[in-house]
Amino acid sequence: MMISAVIIEDEPIFQEILRKAIVQTGSNIRIDGVCNSKREAKKVLPVVNPQLIFLDVELADGKGVDLLNELESTDFEIIFTTSHDKYAINAIKNNAADYLLKPIKEKELKKAIEKVAKRLEEKETLKEAIRLQEYLDKVKSDQQQDSKLMVPTKEGMIFLKVNDIVRLQSESNYTLFCLTSKKKILVAKTLKSFEEKLLTYNFLRIHQSNLINLAHMKEIDHGDNFVLMSDDSQVEISKRKKKEFMDSLQKNNRTISSK
Repeated sequence: MMISAVIIEDEPIFQEILRKAIVQTGSNIRIDGVCNSKREAKKVLPVVNPQLIFLDVELADGKGVDLLNELESTDFEIIFTTSHDKYAINAIKNNAADYLLKPIKEKELKKAIEKVAKRLEEKETLKEAIRLQEYLDKVKSDQQQDSKLMVPTKEGMIFLKVNDIVRLQSESNYTLFCLTSKKKILVAKTLKSFEEKLLTYNFLRIHQSNLINLAHMKEIDHGDNFVLMSDDSQVEISKRKKKEFMDSLQKNNRTISSK
């Protein structure tokens, strides 16, 4: 992924040296801003909202760590740059990704950027997990807890709680109901006959043969195109249904992570 970065450095020569060094590493870094002072950085950072800053420890108008304390948000990775190793402890205290001594060696710079990329990936994975959980919580709250569906079986008509249905699977002219209890019930009706009734309860047909309860999704694997359900079943997402599936999720302002 491309990483947005800002250089905060009061020496023009070193600004250019750092720019060139970043390019030479071959890393996916896009420099979206260069600041000469703490004062300028306080104006630029909230506008650019970078993922990474290269921060000189000593600026003409103050310390780099003071800048961090004065910002409302520091939701970015930090690589400190300095001519003195006595500031290393401040880098650690500020949870910096790395601490580089001038003149910066290309190998050390590349390792620092790789570390940043890994931290950003881990952070995004965590955010995606939180967003998915929020989405599932919303789906569950939208489903009426006591809503029931009447289905015909060979034993007669039975009522199933909507929240207990993990997924429905087509079996020719029958439909197999897979429940949270791991119980499976074969119903003498087609999948299509249940689809319209269950759409209002956040069920979605992601394959010709499968209708899933979105509240019971555990994980989405875009690489292999399947959804892992709460009963540990893997349900294929058909190519024809994938766009509809993702659009449905995004309507709820949620982004689901790829594996």
